[in-house]
Amino acid sequence: MAEIVVNLVIDKLGPLLVQEIKLLRGLRQEIEYVKEELKSIRFFLKDAEKRSAIEELEGNNNNGVQLWVAQVREVAYCIEDVLDEFAFTVAQLPHGRGIVGILRKANRSLRKLKLRQNIVNDILEIKKSLAKIQDRRKRYGLDSIQKESDAETRNVTRQGGCGVGSYYMEEDQIVGYESIRKELIDLMVNKIPQRRVIVLVGAGGLGKTTLAASVYKKNDLKNHFNCCAWIHVGKTYFKEDLLRRTIQKIYSSFGENAPGNMETMDEMGLIDMLRTYLEKKSYMVVFDDVWKDEFWKDVEHALPDNHKSSRLIITTRNRVVADFLPTRVVHTSILKGLPPDKAWQLFCMKAFDSNGFCPPELEELSNKILGKCRGLPLAIVAVGGLLSKKNRIVTEWEKLFNNLGEELGSDPHLRSCNRVLSEGFNDLPHLLKPCLLYFGLFPESYSIGCGRLIRLWIAEGFVQFQSNNSNGPEEIGQEYLTELIERNLVHVSETKLQGKALNCQVHDLMHEIILKKTKQSGFSRILNEHNMSQCPKTRRLTISESTDNVLVRINDSKVRSLFLSNIVELPRSFMSTISADNFKLMRVLDFEDAPIDYVPEGVGNLFHLHYLSLKNTKVKILPKTVGKLLNLETLNLKKTLVGELPVEIKNLKKLRYLAILRSDKQSFSYGEGTNIQEGFGSLIDLRKLGGVRLDSKMLEELKKLRQLRVLGVQLVNGNGKDMFSSIANMNYLKTLCIELTNRDETFDIESVASPPKYLERLYLLGNLKKLPDWIFNLQNLAKVYLSRSDLTDDPLRVLHSLPNLLQLFLLEAYNGEQLHIKQGWFPKLLELYLSDLKGLKFIMIEDGAMSLLETLVISACPLLKVIPSGVENLRNLSFLHFHNMLMEIESNSTFVTYETLEKLKHIPKVLLFAMGIKDC
Repeated sequence: MAEIVVNLVIDKLGPLLVQEIKLLRGLRQEIEYVKEELKSIRFFLKDAEKRSAIEELEGNNNNGVQLWVAQVREVAYCIEDVLDEFAFTVAQLPHGRGIVGILRKANRSLRKLKLRQNIVNDILEIKKSLAKIQDRRKRYGLDSIQKESDAETRNVTRQGGCGVGSYYMEEDQIVGYESIRKELIDLMVNKIPQRRVIVLVGAGGLGKTTLAASVYKKNDLKNHFNCCAWIHVGKTYFKEDLLRRTIQKIYSSFGENAPGNMETMDEMGLIDMLRTYLEKKSYMVVFDDVWKDEFWKDVEHALPDNHKSSRLIITTRNRVVADFLPTRVVHTSILKGLPPDKAWQLFCMKAFDSNGFCPPELEELSNKILGKCRGLPLAIVAVGGLLSKKNRIVTEWEKLFNNLGEELGSDPHLRSCNRVLSEGFNDLPHLLKPCLLYFGLFPESYSIGCGRLIRLWIAEGFVQFQSNNSNGPEEIGQEYLTELIERNLVHVSETKLQGKALNCQVHDLMHEIILKKTKQSGFSRILNEHNMSQCPKTRRLTISESTDNVLVRINDSKVRSLFLSNIVELPRSFMSTISADNFKLMRVLDFEDAPIDYVPEGVGNLFHLHYLSLKNTKVKILPKTVGKLLNLETLNLKKTLVGELPVEIKNLKKLRYLAILRSDKQSFSYGEGTNIQEGFGSLIDLRKLGGVRLDSKMLEELKKLRQLRVLGVQLVNGNGKDMFSSIANMNYLKTLCIELTNRDETFDIESVASPPKYLERLYLLGNLKKLPDWIFNLQNLAKVYLSRSDLTDDPLRVLHSLPNLLQLFLLEAYNGEQLHIKQGWFPKLLELYLSDLKGLKFIMIEDGAMSLLETLVISACPLLKVIPSGVENLRNLSFLHFHNMLMEIESNSTFVTYETLEKLKHIPKVLLFAMGIKDC
């Protein structure tokens, strides 16, 4: 992880050479030397960390290598401190005009001389440290690491890596994947003549190798093929070596020896040999443990599609491996964790021998231990095997549960599990390693919002982007997260309607591994009441449960990021201490859900602050000094009580995310929005602006924010026409929410010439005369929310033509008596919500309308006395909810008649909450 710090420092040195040139005159050569030395060290560091990780997993630590890596990390941290201190001090140098300006200029000159002397001394010390590091590298013989690492990689690949035990797993121990196994066998033996590729995708330890082996070893299945081969691929391989091993395995399945001349053949010769040999044969080949995205390109030409019903199986952790295959030849099975009942079955089988009976006194504790495994078969088998060797005593099992993270790296039973999970981290590109480690700042099983996580990565400097790139840091950060998800290191815990990730988390055992790595490297630390006395130097800190004396303990730690978690009460002095001089290098303050009600004036001293979140706190006022945070990129005031933003907000030219949503309102409406002052149009980098009140004068300011992706405003003394002319040039806008505070006012948006063409979500809260014609042009629109619209024309006649509409809300939006949804309308709609439609009497749904609809909610429609006609045509409907309705009873019978039940029997979940019953 030292490579992470070194790369961040190298990135900081570049701008330093461009800025403050006069102040650093004569130091340019020295700084260039430091930068080049760090680049040289980085070349060896990557392999040193790789070797260190391998030896750590094997329990054969080379103290020389680890010590050298630690020394590099410490020097890199030292350089980062010097650079940040320098930038902070420069920012504090006085400015001014007139007599005051002259005095300040003189003072500034004196301070510049002192500052220059300080940085000269610091850089000279850094040069000495770097020279010693380079000397130690040579003394430890680290120059040879690259060759040794390559040799080790080749050796591990030939031996089959750490999946040997999985290959030889007995069939009766395969639990939870019986249906997938049957599907695989059917795919293998069907008579389709074309070559087919079956890809098993899943996280490390899910049982991909075990499942593939159970199919491959099945003798009656092998009889369907002329030859078979099992090839372990691994993280790194050499193409020619892979082809030679494939040739050897295929020849040996016929009891033949591979031709001796293949050792001297090049890639094309090896491919020709395989193609010739397999030309008229039906073959089955398993490529186990594939990591490289482009693996298929390396083997596809060697394995001919000879219309002999040949089959290939590929197991991989990376979903992108399957994406590189032509869709016409691939079948992908994505493995998930075992369901609770199967997980318990496997656990008991391993922990309690053959009888699989769990003693009652251990049942609760067993479930807690099993919860840590989160359905991961490898973890369940490993932990269960370890427990089977222990006495069945509650105290012994509790000790394992409390120390599972330490046991992962030391106990022989868990070493394979530790290795499989750690391999995923070790294989990551250096840019993604700190992104994964960041999950160590949050509690176990914590599900974090993807947007929040990406903004934190950006604030930390993890996201690398060029200013001239069409993709901004948010888009690149999303690419980082997508890759972590595709590698099955991060799991999506909640999705948006379009299937995009909303929240994500890591497996509990991966969290344990991350915590261990972050402690070793000083990357981050979680402090709670149990380990408050152990507070080593760390860059990022989460304070959990208690804050007693913690700031005194980290006073000199140069902490850059601070999080609060599960804090019930916070001393008032805490906030003022955080903004004091000892914490001036802070980049991230995330106080989401913390018990704070004010922000001190001193927060303006945190020059390096990039991220400030006060979400879900009782803060009412932002101090004017917040305008001094010139590096601030994220200001999250959601669910706070901030009623007005200070005018100094306009100084924050780097601000990209500004969200305010008052916490005293529970409805979707912004309710009492937050006032923003004139001058906010200077925030031209803003990507999100939400929850602010604007009057007609402020709309001119809004026109300047052309980079907005998300806009949510409450209009005061303005009209919809002015509003839409203000957003005409917001070409990137994807989400738009507008609320009119005056119920007598009407949106006037019909005259808008060109609405934002990439709009995906549209919320209009206020009176509409009619839906605008331009809505037809919004081909990307996935969600429409209309409230208080009071339309007289059926809005469905217009909205049904939107090709990608997935979610539709009509709340007090239509005054007509009926809604008629015709065949073919809303082909992609998944959710429909109808509420407070006071005049609605009938809903008719033709067969073939809303064919994909999953959720239908009807609420507070007092004249609608019967269920929608044609609801039985919604064959995909899984949830039907009538809420706050007045249902008429026909013939003095109950609403739930036999006929009604017949219409609704295909719907898994039907809820009816009536506010009253009326006889006819």
